[in-house]
Amino acid sequence: MNELKKGILFPDKIAALFQKQKGKALFLIGIAGMCLILMSAVLPAGAKENPAVGGAQQTSEAYIEQLEGRLTKIVGSVDGVGRCEVMVTAENGVEYVYAVEQSQNVNQVNSYEGDEVKKQTQQQNTEEKYIVVDAGSGKKEALLKTQKQPTIQGVVVVCEGAGSMIVQERVTQVVTTALGIPYNKVCVTKIS
Repeated sequence: MNELKKGILFPDKIAALFQKQKGKALFLIGIAGMCLILMSAVLPAGAKENPAVGGAQQTSEAYIEQLEGRLTKIVGSVDGVGRCEVMVTAENGVEYVYAVEQSQNVNQVNSYEGDEVKKQTQQQNTEEKYIVVDAGSGKKEALLKTQKQPTIQGVVVVCEGAGSMIVQERVTQVVTTALGIPYNKVCVTKIS
């Protein structure tokens, strides 16, 4: 029963605080709001990514799925193809190339006998370090220079119109031109 009175009295105390001391209450609410804003700036944000640091990174599976979707759309628009499905295979995954800082040191020592060089020694040291940048929230990441997409190993197109040699040739030309791959990496067959 005592706990119930405390629960009832707490809202009454807040109402009394607003009525008697509006200035103090507004001041406290303002301070609380600023604290929340400060906390949101300090806490890590999952959605914020620096594209130069790696936010633009794409998995090879996502790249292949996107490529299959685009190829299905373009092959499906070829005259006589009809319904089609496309499968793309890759030789490797996405390759990330990071920016590096390179320093080179060359030491050359010559031993002379009179005016002639008797012995020549050369030592070369090369050091490479990744360029690291601040990714936010105190996190450091290597600077992404470029991202190389996977090499296409082959493409299979299954479509209704593949019973016609003309349609097969058109589809093969579209795929080889779109992907820059040779004819022997494309298979076009009739859908069952």
